[in-house]
Amino acid sequence: MNNKKSFIRQFYQALYHFINKVEAFLLVASVLLMATNNIANVIGRVVFQESLFFSEELNSILIILITFAGSSYASRHARHIKMTALFDLMAPFYKKVTLIIISLLTAVVMWMMCYFSIEYISWIAPKGKVLPAMQIPVYLTYLWVPTSLFLTGLEYLLTATKNITHAELYLSSSVQDDIYD
Repeated sequence: MNNKKSFIRQFYQALYHFINKVEAFLLVASVLLMATNNIANVIGRVVFQESLFFSEELNSILIILITFAGSSYASRHARHIKMTALFDLMAPFYKKVTLIIISLLTAVVMWMMCYFSIEYISWIAPKGKVLPAMQIPVYLTYLWVPTSLFLTGLEYLLTATKNITHAELYLSSSVQDDIYD
């Protein structure tokens, strides 16, 4: 039984590390590609009086990727926006209960949005629409949305679970907070 728990823990940590590295790479690569695309487009306009025909579409795809991959990454590292004015005034027990409730509700909302994004992609895919300049099917540009929403919901569930099973307060499944500060 102990070996099984150890294997599950190791598998979880390896998967967590892998997802974290992939998302970090995607975020860095996307931001660098967007910057390169914008600089090349400006140079093309100023020097050659010709914009890159695909620049706007590429930036749109990258903004979607950065936004949704960023939300998953931010939730995993407890770097999301927090409104803590009332939270900071609470006693440690109430902080923990509040964080568990918020984490569970947020997980449910993320999974509902994941479901709706899958429904949207399923609705738009058969229509066969493509991006005018790049000729990429439109639904492909949205595939990261449900993936990221699912991972974000999973992170909030893991955060709630960690707070239920541990005495310490966790802002994410891997970031601990000092409830006595």
